[in-house]
Amino acid sequence: MNNGADNFTAERIAKLRQNIDFSDIPEIETFSDGHLRNWKPIKKPVSFRIDLDNLQWLQSAGVKGYQKKMNEVIRWARQNGCPLI
Repeated sequence: MNNGADNFTAERIAKLRQNIDFSDIPEIETFSDGHLRNWKPIKKPVSFRIDLDNLQWLQSAGVKGYQKKMNEVIRWARQNGCPLI
């Protein structure tokens, strides 16, 4: 199946990019915010101990999704400069 992708050499791509105005598009400097629609961060399963009161707080809005909430709390702490002690 020939979809025409073979016609795009490095020189051809460079020439096409010269004609595109990127000035009104902000550059994405970090992908950690998850603001790309189909982008998902790589996940790794881990096991750790958590205090029961913290687990209950994370599960307070429902049993499902507490791991996602925990990940969001950790991401917020990292992005807001919370110190690791």
